Amino acid sequence: MKFLERFDQINPQIIYLIMAVFLIFPVLKPIGLPLSINQQLTRPVYDWIESLNPGDIVIFDAAYGGGSSSELEPQLKAWFTHCMMRGVKVVGLAQWESGSQLAYNALKSLSQELEAQGISAEYGIDWVMPGYKAGGGPTWRSMQDDFWTACGNVDVEGNHFSELPLLQNLRQWTPQTVKGIICFSAGSPGIPTFTQYFPDHNLYVGDVAVQVAGTSNLLRSGQVKGIIPGLRGAAEYEKLIERPGLGVKLMDAQSMGHLIIIILVVLGNIGYRLKLRNTRKRA
Repeated sequence: MKFLERFDQINPQIIYLIMAVFLIFPVLKPIGLPLSINQQLTRPVYDWIESLNPGDIVIFDAAYGGGSSSELEPQLKAWFTHCMMRGVKVVGLAQWESGSQLAYNALKSLSQELEAQGISAEYGIDWVMPGYKAGGGPTWRSMQDDFWTACGNVDVEGNHFSELPLLQNLRQWTPQTVKGIICFSAGSPGIPTFTQYFPDHNLYVGDVAVQVAGTSNLLRSGQVKGIIPGLRGAAEYEKLIERPGLGVKLMDAQSMGHLIIIILVVLGNIGYRLKLRNTRKRA
């Protein structure tokens, strides 16, 4: 009993130490806690890539910055890995200048890992990153008529489009040449660009958690076909492709952190009630 009473005034430094241990351990060694798949949000994005044929082209938009990369980068990596596994070709654009470099760096490193595992992910053939293009909505609209000219004919590495085999099949951005779009969005500009200028395309979204409720309205209206919701969505996607990665690790850490908080709150309340009862008895 005396031991439990001490939880009423536990040293905050001990709490920080406990939290640090239970947050770091799952990242270093994933626990693999049970995780259900959201059939309305995440599953349609997975089914979209599963329905495509090898050689089909899809486009993603890296509409995010450093502050949201911890949620959206695991989503992007899981989705990109799925595309490479299926032989689907990926073209990466960015409405955010910071998103262009963040996405390129992440996929460049990931593509090397996939190549080492025997999965074809060669730059210029399996994926290309034209990246950020200035000009806003009008630039994106003009990509539908002449993709090369609208993008300035160069990618993030400075390669001319004529040197990239993948882009030989993407002179125009139409529902026939591009089999769907996914926007990894942290805000504006982001999703509205596609609902306004690309209404005939199948649109999917990788969303930060705080935006999912609003984007779900677009899902119900049919403007968006599927949503990867926050970090949990990244973990779900990794589970679907049977390649657990950073998303699963961070979800394990998050779950363990929540569990420790609940336990400490319960123990703190028990300690307080015991201490209060003993004080009344002495009085």
